[in-house]
Amino acid sequence: MPQTQPPPTAPANAAHQARAWSGALWSLLIATVFALTVLVLVLHGAATLQGPHAAAREASPPAQREGGDSAWAAEAADPAPADSQNRDIDGETAYPAAGQAARAPGDGADSADHLPLRKYPGRAITLLTDTRHEYAADLLVKLDSFMVQANNTLAEILAVRAPAKPTQLIVFESQDRYQEYAKDNAPGLINNGGYYDGATRTAVTYRYNNSMQLYFHELVHVMMGEQFADHSFSRYTRKNWPIWFDEGVCEYVGSYEVVGTGIRVPGVNKGKLAYLVNALHHNSFIDLPTLVRAPAERFSGASMNIYYAESWGLVDFLVHSPGQNGKFTQYFQHIHAGEDGLSAFKAVFGHDLVQLDTQWRAYIAARAQVPEGDVQLFNGQSVDDWAVHEGGQWLVSGGEIQATGNSNHNYLIKSELPVGDFSFDLDLNLARGTAGVILGNNFHGEYPYYFLIDVSRDAILLRRASSASLLEPLMQAWADIPLGKWRHLRVAVVNHVLRVEIAGREALAMRVDRDTYSLFGIHVSQARARFRNLTVRQEQPALTTHGEPDMTPVGGPLEAAPPALGSRQK
Repeated sequence: MPQTQPPPTAPANAAHQARAWSGALWSLLIATVFALTVLVLVLHGAATLQGPHAAAREASPPAQREGGDSAWAAEAADPAPADSQNRDIDGETAYPAAGQAARAPGDGADSADHLPLRKYPGRAITLLTDTRHEYAADLLVKLDSFMVQANNTLAEILAVRAPAKPTQLIVFESQDRYQEYAKDNAPGLINNGGYYDGATRTAVTYRYNNSMQLYFHELVHVMMGEQFADHSFSRYTRKNWPIWFDEGVCEYVGSYEVVGTGIRVPGVNKGKLAYLVNALHHNSFIDLPTLVRAPAERFSGASMNIYYAESWGLVDFLVHSPGQNGKFTQYFQHIHAGEDGLSAFKAVFGHDLVQLDTQWRAYIAARAQVPEGDVQLFNGQSVDDWAVHEGGQWLVSGGEIQATGNSNHNYLIKSELPVGDFSFDLDLNLARGTAGVILGNNFHGEYPYYFLIDVSRDAILLRRASSASLLEPLMQAWADIPLGKWRHLRVAVVNHVLRVEIAGREALAMRVDRDTYSLFGIHVSQARARFRNLTVRQEQPALTTHGEPDMTPVGGPLEAAPPALGSRQK
């Protein structure tokens, strides 16, 4: 939470004020002399400084040429996959491995802002990236696997021959680097998570705050461009072109599940499903007649998340619903032949869109049923179905997630089916700093993260998040967390009461005002910690009288608690 600076203290009297003015004048004189000295030194050294800095600017990424060549790319020495027991999706600064491309002239020894892109040629895709070699090599294996499975899926649902075509993917380590590139090549998409450049058959994205699903989504756009012989998206400008179809297919085929250290395509997109269920519960679901007529602008800006989620949901429904067997393929054939998208939809799926909408909503509700018992969040082998936010290093080794934080608050987030009453269990081994748990929800129109539970050596702090910059401390309590020892942590919400237990003993409890949760994560802040045995279980609410929940603590108020060591607010 941002620190609130105290207001300046007013001078007590005139003499105090005079002394303050006198000191200010002396400070101004000294600062002026210092500034003149620095100016002389800068002018003297300008010729020396100009050359390297100019070279560094010239090393900025050029536009990718046809065929994927880049003056900025270098061949990677060994794209072999990383050891499956040391697989990382870390967000630390990326540096080339031995034998990789050299830094641009003028870059500092520790600068990763303008590292050259390294080229990793795969079977069906070429990866260009400035990420760590271990991550890039492992990602290439996933990309090759995805390209094969995705083409097979398209061949199945569209009844087309879909051979893998040479494709290029650029993955920048940071959003800043992506935005720098997009500013020169796709300025209208600078704030997106990625885009597809049809002129060069290149998908462009970045690693921070994105999951692999976004990479895969953009690669399916390449495949769809091949099917429609239209890599420039000119079809999007046609009257009644079904934008939901293109984006829905990309979401559907781009969704995956982790199996061991590999992936399976397609998979149930739990994040999108949570969006849909929450929209149904809050009467913000976009009805079917509106969705199938939606123009391209609905898929950007404030409405983007819900339209993408519903496009995925509609494709999933039309492909899997027993009453729609084969119709999705027929619809594709109609629009592929140039027919009006809306007329073709009614011809294939029927003119009663209201009835179809009702069936679709029932399908979503059934699809989102939470299974009984423990749901495994981490399979002990891979975190490829989690997303890194704000960096940090996240390694998988020996059935554990090993986290090392940087100067930010670093998160690893997983989407699950939405639950109201639940328990979130994990084992935590804290070596230093602050680690903990984050709870949130995939819901259109609100900040997705709700509560952070910070665990340090001798204290637990519960905080409420209202925005990325507004974190309100709610309650804290003493706790005995020996460094370097495993402790079981349970966070449960039942009947709007959030409880935290350490090693079976309740540490704090508080009434909370959120109804549904579908985001479960772990975090570190300037810490080293290990996590294992992460599960979530839907709990049955106790029989109580229901009323409006308040934020009154079940335990003592925050002010009565001792300060939490290692829980410095950010």
